Amino acid sequence: MNSISDAPSPGGGGLFRGIYNKIDTATTVIERLLFFICAIAIAVAMVLTAVDVFLRYGFSSPLGWSFDFVMLYLMPAAYYLAFSHGMRIGAHLSVDFFADNFPRRLMRGVYPALMMVAAALIAVIGWLIADEAMTSFEAGETLLGSVRWPTWPTGAIISGSFLVLSVRLVLIAWRAAFLED
Repeated sequence: MNSISDAPSPGGGGLFRGIYNKIDTATTVIERLLFFICAIAIAVAMVLTAVDVFLRYGFSSPLGWSFDFVMLYLMPAAYYLAFSHGMRIGAHLSVDFFADNFPRRLMRGVYPALMMVAAALIAVIGWLIADEAMTSFEAGETLLGSVRWPTWPTGAIISGSFLVLSVRLVLIAWRAAFLED
């Protein structure tokens, strides 16, 4: 998509650019770390699933704990941790019709506002999930099964991802509103 959000990160001087660049750099470092963890989670899930299938059908002795581990921790990490990185590189779903057919001046005003609304909603969702994860941690909640896996890390993974995504959305809005021609 050739929308406002896909433009390269602005450089140069100015107060807005300087602040933007510092926050963008820090956020990008966090996004890359989360994306790396996402890739590790996918690889570990694939290996565990393959080993479990091999043991299940080859020796009638599956890993009793692997399904819960994959579903509770690895799948949320594989799914949610890539959100902000995807937004940064423009891999998200978008509606090109609006970006391409509305006047640029209108998009310049509307797009940052929409990104700020999205950032606020995502931040609230992330905050609520973080609160739920903290409550789960304090209560010592676990998954019933052969291994009593704690449930709070799932919420921590999701909320952390949403909070980083909300920062990325603010940065996209900031860039579109103040730093692009």
